[in-house]
Amino acid sequence: MASLIRLSLVFVFAFGTLLGQTEISAPIKFAWLTDTHVGGRTGAEDLSIVVHDINKNDSISFAIVSGDITELDVGQNLQLAKAILDSLSIPYYIIPGNHDLKWSSSGGQRFEQLWGADRFNVEVGEYRFIGIHQGPVLRMGAGYLDPADISWVKSILKSLPDPEQKVFIVLHYPLDPSIDNWHALRDVLQPHNIQAVLHGHGHANRATSYEGIPGVMSRSTLRRGQQPTGYSIVDLYPAYANFTERIPLADSTHFWHRLPLGHKNSQDSLSLPYPDYSENDTSGVEIIWQYKTGSLITSAPAVENDQVYISTVSGELLALDIESGHVNWSWQAGGAIHSTPAVQGTRVVVGSVDSNISCISSKNGELLWQVKSSASVFSSALIEGRKVYIGNGDGDFQALNLRNGKKKWTFSDGSGYIETKPVLAQGKIMYGAWDESIYALNARNGNLEWRWSDGRSGLLYSPAACWPVVANDKLYIVAPDRVMSAINIANGETIWRKSGHRVRESIGITEDGLNVFARTMQDSVVSVKTAGDTFNLDWIKHIGFGYDIAPNAMIEKDGYIFFTTDNGSVFCMERTTGDLVWRHRISDGLVNTLEVIDSKRVICTAADGNVTLLKYTR
Repeated sequence: MASLIRLSLVFVFAFGTLLGQTEISAPIKFAWLTDTHVGGRTGAEDLSIVVHDINKNDSISFAIVSGDITELDVGQNLQLAKAILDSLSIPYYIIPGNHDLKWSSSGGQRFEQLWGADRFNVEVGEYRFIGIHQGPVLRMGAGYLDPADISWVKSILKSLPDPEQKVFIVLHYPLDPSIDNWHALRDVLQPHNIQAVLHGHGHANRATSYEGIPGVMSRSTLRRGQQPTGYSIVDLYPAYANFTERIPLADSTHFWHRLPLGHKNSQDSLSLPYPDYSENDTSGVEIIWQYKTGSLITSAPAVENDQVYISTVSGELLALDIESGHVNWSWQAGGAIHSTPAVQGTRVVVGSVDSNISCISSKNGELLWQVKSSASVFSSALIEGRKVYIGNGDGDFQALNLRNGKKKWTFSDGSGYIETKPVLAQGKIMYGAWDESIYALNARNGNLEWRWSDGRSGLLYSPAACWPVVANDKLYIVAPDRVMSAINIANGETIWRKSGHRVRESIGITEDGLNVFARTMQDSVVSVKTAGDTFNLDWIKHIGFGYDIAPNAMIEKDGYIFFTTDNGSVFCMERTTGDLVWRHRISDGLVNTLEVIDSKRVICTAADGNVTLLKYTR
């Protein structure tokens, strides 16, 4: 996202009497819409009712739209939402929410294509409104502020002509631990005259405080139960802001909150704990080097030929020296890269949201070939022999010639977008998609061998985010339905399904294929023997990593299991017993799937944009 040109829109409105006067005859009035969820059962209809109502009110000067524009950014949902919003007779300023970015068949690119940016900076009278999104971008878990966005907000606030200007921050998530790095933005905001953080996500009217900064959450536009379609109207007076709820079909408006306005940067009330790194005091782990990209990272590192390959949401592919962390070369894509680099010999393959699949020389970063796909590409490639296997946002899956990028075959009968990394076994290339399915294709010609579903309807239950693993003629998968499944590779029949351990999208396999292990949603790891055709629990261990649903693969090497968490920690367990060997925290938020160099060293990428080489010294 940071790779695209950001809009900075400044609109100045004069209301009432001359500038500089302390009294105005009427307030600055704006409409506040959030959590419209177009594509859901009544989302489009409810939003249309709201827009029609706003257009009848000549006193409303502009609108703020604070995320979750769609139920899912698939099909034409986002385009439909824009068409409805564009029928507003007033300017509006918009950011995406988690539903627009996590479940996006364009990897989040379509939002920027439609609106020009995923953030805004607007001046209205004496007020400034700054809006940024919090993801998660194609990852489950808590929200996360792109480091580039935090830097952008900081630069705006630092360059204000009037340092005492009244500022409103617009988010989708609340400014609390529902955003992993909430404190990074809070620290940027605190010295300035922030009047309030305005946000949605909770679908209710509520006033709160975020470490001394006032917070206001608005209701969703959706009808729900006894709650009719509605939205918020905000009246800005010199000394206060009034928040009212408007119910169009009842032609009613009721006041629910008054927010004092004025000088507020003296407040410094801290109650929420900042991230705790005390576990590192006894971990026995050292940071050998750390490289800061300055961009959000959602992909895993790749290691080959003494180089670490890193892709970023700013569209950069980097090759770092594995010993020093120095940059050997960099290459720039035309869009964000969510794809984990696939490396074989002198070739590195990545996909990007500008629909390109690119092959870059591992020696010098030179582009060797580039193929245009039919849609955004954010899945990770698998290189086997002379073929590259990769899927895209249209649900198409293809095999390319590694040497020149020439298409070997394309499978176009899938109906859900692909974000995972495929696996190859028994001549079949297998992957999950966001259409409730796992596909097995003939690796030679792309013909469909079988299609598997867990039997549950609902896109959000799709086995689409985890990297599947194979052993003993079985494919293993975990999915948001919280069930571990073993599938016959030969015919796609279910061998067993096991619930009860609350697993979700994080799975791994031992090097010898004797055990498959999965992380639960709360504190534990389970290990299952792969022999036989029944679920055979080997061990379950309580590790204490907390609540975590990030879809990160687990890696075993040299008798140790390694995995990462949403709260910034890296874990190492003994393979046969599940005993914890070490844990070490490197970030405030999501650490992606790591790369294991050997039993003592791992390479990690985190959402904060840092690449870290860790070494266990005991």
